Amino acid sequence: MLLAAYIFSIMDRQILTLLVGPIQKSLHVNDTLIGLLHGFTFAAFYGVMGLPIARLIDRGNRRVIIAVGIAVWSLATAAGGLATEYWHLLAARVAVAVGEAVLVPGTVSLLADLFAPERRGRAMGVFGAAGAVGSGVGLIAGGLILGAYTASRPVLPFLGEIEPWQATFIAVGLPGVVIAFFMLLVPEPRIARKGISGASSVAEEAVSVPIVQVKDYIVQNGKTITSFLVGAGFFYMCVYGYAGWAPTYFVRHFGWKYQEIGKVFGLLLAIAGPLGTLFASWLGDHWRKRGIVNAYMRIALVAVAGLTVSTSAMVLVPTANMAAVCLGLSAFFSFFLFGVGPAVIAQISPAPMRGQLAALYTGGLNLLGAGMGPVAIGLLTDYVLRDPKAISTSMLIVFLVAGALATLLFRSGLKSYAETLKRAAEWQLKPEAAQGFTSAPATGVAGLKPR
Repeated sequence: MLLAAYIFSIMDRQILTLLVGPIQKSLHVNDTLIGLLHGFTFAAFYGVMGLPIARLIDRGNRRVIIAVGIAVWSLATAAGGLATEYWHLLAARVAVAVGEAVLVPGTVSLLADLFAPERRGRAMGVFGAAGAVGSGVGLIAGGLILGAYTASRPVLPFLGEIEPWQATFIAVGLPGVVIAFFMLLVPEPRIARKGISGASSVAEEAVSVPIVQVKDYIVQNGKTITSFLVGAGFFYMCVYGYAGWAPTYFVRHFGWKYQEIGKVFGLLLAIAGPLGTLFASWLGDHWRKRGIVNAYMRIALVAVAGLTVSTSAMVLVPTANMAAVCLGLSAFFSFFLFGVGPAVIAQISPAPMRGQLAALYTGGLNLLGAGMGPVAIGLLTDYVLRDPKAISTSMLIVFLVAGALATLLFRSGLKSYAETLKRAAEWQLKPEAAQGFTSAPATGVAGLKPR
């Protein structure tokens, strides 16, 4: 169910990339305002709401919190289809961001509780693969839906005829409400339960960690946490930059139609993306078994190198077919951290604060990645190069700068990673803060004492 929820999450986020042209034509907005829709506004609210939501996740009923989040972003996506002004659509995307801020922190906390440490990497990898599937399915389905509604204009009761892009938002968003309902059936290890097939018997009771202790832990491990979180942010500048503008690049540079690039891009994401996620998780676990404690950080370095080269090549090669090959390679490398990233957070975080560190991770990568990547490309195209066809140059600048910064940051955290793992394993809730809270059974999870 978490995998299905992630598929719909990415679908609802990704569908906007196919609708850039129709939205610009209908609402009369430029590339910069589209970049704000793709990025900064979405990322800002995602990041701001992430931490208070994560505080609830670390001590509440995670399945209910996740279900509410799914319902909110699904209904908000559908509401985007009712927009008749740019600001209506912006408000809907803000609500999508608030709802989606629940999923990754809740999942990291829940999966780390359900799976033993040696199995978490694979579990996180399978979950992360859903991101690629969601991107691919969303683009393929979105292209088909947009094409169908373009051929025959949709009509809604009381509202009359609506634009094809509006109907696409509604058609993609509403099915997520069903997933929200089924999420309520997922086991919650914090509630007494028996007989969960295939899951460990680990059960964590909620422990509320004062914010000051969370802050102390982050400061103590600042080099590792900062290098990974900020490095991931710059890595995702490349990811969101190419994902947000690649369809428009193919339309403007090679003369493709949005429906055409939607099918090709969607197929590449649906195939290469999951392969990238699962390969990265497998390689990280393989290196860990060989005694490389910072294996996942090394995977991040491989990811940023591969993504920077492939995305840069995409906008430099002379033909559409060569660009499509580079697009497939970009899809492969861009999903490396979808499984490895949550696995890193699970490794370097004491159990009772995993949701909060996961929120910092997703907030950081969204503020830098989604927030800066697409809008930076739009700003460069509109106000520096002043030519819509120069979008390839704007994309190249962002890819090279963000890729270089991500590489430097990931490298800076390699040495401190092992020490952070040791501190996470030895962390204990301070006695003066622990009074009044119930300890959890001994499970080998850092920070939890036996009864």
